Amino acid sequence: MRRSARAAAAVALSFIVSACAALPPRSIVEEYASPPATTGPLRETGDAVEARLAAGESAHWLLDRNRLALSARLALTDAAVGTLDIQYFIWQDDASGHLLEARVLAAADRGVKVRLLLDDFAVLSRRDELVRLDAHPNIEVRLYNPWAARGTRVGRGLEFLRRPRQLNRRMHNKAYIADGRFAVIGGRNIGDRYFGLFEPWVQDDLDVLLEGPVVGDVVASFDLFWNGPSTYPARAFVKGDPDELLASARRDIATELAVHAATLSAFATEQTDWPRYLRSLDATLTAGAAELFYDLPLAGDPPGQLLYSSFKDFVASAEHDVLISSPYFIPDREFRELLRSLVARGVRVRVVTNSLATNNHVVAHTGYRRWRREVLRSGVELYELRADAAALRLYVTAPVIARALGLHSKAVAIDGRRAFVGSPNIDPRSMILNTEIGVATESPDFAARVAALIERDAAPANAWRVSLDRKGRLRWTDDAQTLKRQPAKGFGQRVIAFLLNLVPLKKQV
Repeated sequence: MRRSARAAAAVALSFIVSACAALPPRSIVEEYASPPATTGPLRETGDAVEARLAAGESAHWLLDRNRLALSARLALTDAAVGTLDIQYFIWQDDASGHLLEARVLAAADRGVKVRLLLDDFAVLSRRDELVRLDAHPNIEVRLYNPWAARGTRVGRGLEFLRRPRQLNRRMHNKAYIADGRFAVIGGRNIGDRYFGLFEPWVQDDLDVLLEGPVVGDVVASFDLFWNGPSTYPARAFVKGDPDELLASARRDIATELAVHAATLSAFATEQTDWPRYLRSLDATLTAGAAELFYDLPLAGDPPGQLLYSSFKDFVASAEHDVLISSPYFIPDREFRELLRSLVARGVRVRVVTNSLATNNHVVAHTGYRRWRREVLRSGVELYELRADAAALRLYVTAPVIARALGLHSKAVAIDGRRAFVGSPNIDPRSMILNTEIGVATESPDFAARVAALIERDAAPANAWRVSLDRKGRLRWTDDAQTLKRQPAKGFGQRVIAFLLNLVPLKKQV
């Protein structure tokens, strides 16, 4: 009994220590981006691209297929000669995550300066070889809004109870910048399901590759977060001899690449030359004015929310047609009123989102269903992705054979001439709690491509058309049938959705 009491006391003490853990001193040296590279293949390609642009225009390439999206990041990494600035919410501990780690490490070995900025969520949920890369003389890793408790989930849970308002706000930004000349932003995190390599399910996702003046704005946004008040050096959380930390990271990455060799067979595991890919950029660009929307990094409470206001103004400018893709669609009062006013003045509004069957967060679907009838009554056309969507085959990267598709694309097309691609969902977390980034473009060619993707996802082969019958009951329709209850993965998911709908949590989603 005494031993049990001592053990219980030790556990209780560890909980108290975890809950009271303090962040280390924030010894950040302010640092800003180097000038764009003046040599190398990205400089040569960028110069050729800019020769085709009018004053003030930027170049855009839509990265819709998952394999294309990973290839673009690998190409930028392998071609960089000066800098890589990389910012992500999630970097998964899987095949594609390790492949990009290896290529970033190879870039640093040949002299490229790497700044890697990760939301702490991306680090706590995986092993720490990403953080150990900070030991490389050409790599610096910083963490955004970190937990002080690093040991256990219980400790982090206790800390969250102590300071929930701050820890609930995450950096949802995604940016991959090479040599200050090219940048990828959009919906994808780093992980197998975003690149078509996850057998249970893959994402229908969207990024945009950018070149031109708007890239300078992406770099400036990165610098704000890199030096922001909630950013901490990774070295404050990992102790040990730098040489051994780096050596162990190299060993772990090499081991994981060997384990995942079959999954990664569509991609070279070593640094590669990309002359054909880079030449293709000059031939396939779409040009137009571009404006970057982004939030400011945390500086207390509340954070500097700027994107939502710009995003609402962008949508409100529509005159004829609005197409929206949002994986989580939980519009607040202002956005619901905005959609209602658009329909009232004759604008056709179509929204594609996840069904219960394709939603990876049932609680998010619970928040969405609260407003589904009101949105439909306002005249908005609503579509929910099918679990058996025909588009699945477009997002799978061989040799993987994925079983299901989920929607992760965040995009808007307006009037056939403007488009937005970025990281935010239309939900309170993206618009109020998290920081986000996205680009709005004035380009009929680019907007037509974005619109075509959203319309494809809304087609009967890929989505259910949700409507209300004459008695106000929800119906889900395709070309062949009408369902009287919402599609789901099975009975278990329906039970979870039913129970979540009973609790007040849905009002906070």
